[in-house]
Amino acid sequence: MAALRKNETINLRIDASTREVIARAAEISGKSLTAFMTEAALASAQKELLDQRFIGVDASVFDAVEDLLAEPARVDEKLSALLKSNRQWLD
Repeated sequence: MAALRKNETINLRIDASTREVIARAAEISGKSLTAFMTEAALASAQKELLDQRFIGVDASVFDAVEDLLAEPARVDEKLSALLKSNRQWLD
């Protein structure tokens, strides 16, 4: 597979302390500043876009889900017991 040609440039203006933190993180991860920032920005952009994804369903599916959500909440005894148990695992 041929490597993608990188021919686009983005210029950023950031304060020195922000750049230093990013540079340190890039160095620790063994990546260049450009690679680190590109990967972080891409991951953030993909997450944001996934949060906006529209899922279309037909009316019967929508009504079924709406009916389930309208039902009163039910207590799950096993989950309730777990949450009341020793909660050291939460710390």
